[in-house]
Amino acid sequence: MSLMIKKCSRHSLYVARWQGVAMMVNRPVILPSFVDVFLRIFNLLLTSDLYLHVSMTLVRVIQGTVLAFILALIVALMTHESKLLKDLLSPLILITKTIPNITYILLVLIWFARELSVIAVSFLILFPVLYSQFKTGLDQINPELIELFKLYPEGLVHKVSKVLVPLIKPYLFAGLKNGLSLGFKVGVMAEILGQVQPGLGYLMHIARMNFETTDLFAYTAIMILVVVIIEKGIDLFLIKK
Repeated sequence: MSLMIKKCSRHSLYVARWQGVAMMVNRPVILPSFVDVFLRIFNLLLTSDLYLHVSMTLVRVIQGTVLAFILALIVALMTHESKLLKDLLSPLILITKTIPNITYILLVLIWFARELSVIAVSFLILFPVLYSQFKTGLDQINPELIELFKLYPEGLVHKVSKVLVPLIKPYLFAGLKNGLSLGFKVGVMAEILGQVQPGLGYLMHIARMNFETTDLFAYTAIMILVVVIIEKGIDLFLIKK
């Protein structure tokens, strides 16, 4: 209880500082007050338009994340079984992980239609991240278990579904959680740069173009709220499991 009181006090102090600085600056286009941002968030949450834009962003991000998740798992399982394939793909995966996210977004906006760009960006950015996470999980499996399983006549499909995948479940769920969170952030970035509509990024683009800083702060807070809901939702699902 005391810890909660301390957290509330600390957050209240941050809010008070924000409000105080905003009052001193007295230019909402530079720094809107906390009260103005809070009221704007409240009003936005009462409009159906916001939920349309957020849901469309989520749909695109989920599509890209699911594609990246499935392909990353398949490739990780394949490289776990084949050292040659692992050696061939490792440099390529390393290169894709080092490419800046903004580069992916700009290239995808050239290569794909605007609607597909968010899906493509989410996939390209998440695939190497998820692959590395799944590969780490597979590498942590006790080699003796793998050798023991080889004594039984079951085939590769049985080995994957009954042994490998269950053993890396924590890595799968962590990858899904991190993937959706990261995917949502980069998806919004792609929507802002590509002016993809409807979408939360498009609303942020309009706010930026019109110098509506209060709206920009409000949409950013809503984006953070969505990410938190995604992460907490997956955590609750895992607890029930």
